[in-house]
Amino acid sequence: MSTPAATPPPQPGSASWWRQRYADRAGRRPRVGGLSLEAITGAALEIADRDGLDALTMRRLADHLGTRHTSLYRHVASREELLVELVDRVLAEVVLPAEQPDWRAAVAAGARAFRRVLRDHPAVAPLFVAGQLLGPNAMRAREHGLGLLIRAGWPPASAVHIYLTLMHFVIGAAQMDAGGAARTADQRAAMADLFASLPADTHPVVRKHAELLNTPDSDQEFDFGLQSLLDGIGSRPDHPDHAEGP
Repeated sequence: MSTPAATPPPQPGSASWWRQRYADRAGRRPRVGGLSLEAITGAALEIADRDGLDALTMRRLADHLGTRHTSLYRHVASREELLVELVDRVLAEVVLPAEQPDWRAAVAAGARAFRRVLRDHPAVAPLFVAGQLLGPNAMRAREHGLGLLIRAGWPPASAVHIYLTLMHFVIGAAQMDAGGAARTADQRAAMADLFASLPADTHPVVRKHAELLNTPDSDQEFDFGLQSLLDGIGSRPDHPDHAEGP
């Protein structure tokens, strides 16, 4: 009789992995004077910020903490798990917006706060597209953002779409910034020179508007995109002001 194949462990960062993670945390007692997950992810973030993700290994992290690398495995079983926890550690720095009479102002404040945190940690920003955000700090933001929109009068289904759309917009903008698209003034000037040098018979529009194409910096581009999104969302027929009627 053949032995049934063992069930593979859940993928770190997946919903099933986080579900088990939450259960394990609820039943675990902290060791007095021992390592904590907070200390581990804090040290990991220091290494990533200073030297990049490639420098973040379990052994390097243990050396940074002054302990043996095997001591880390009580909290994170692998580097892959560490990176998942690191993403949620970064989300702890996001200042959630206070509720305001104008839901747009609150949502815009939250989007900018999220972007500021991602820009503070460019080495970690690419990890935000590696999987779902399901850790405790991600859930804190999700609960707050959805609740803010629903209490402002948005139907729950619309609130979900609005929240996810804005989150994905911020994360996408952060990927561009981390990848070098946040151009300096000198880089923008060099690109304008390149555009202006293109043949007029093949690129008349780009050549004519060479300066305009490189005037906005990344902050201006982000603000324009965010306001355009909010304008479009605000024009929806299920907007709370429309639902109130005359």
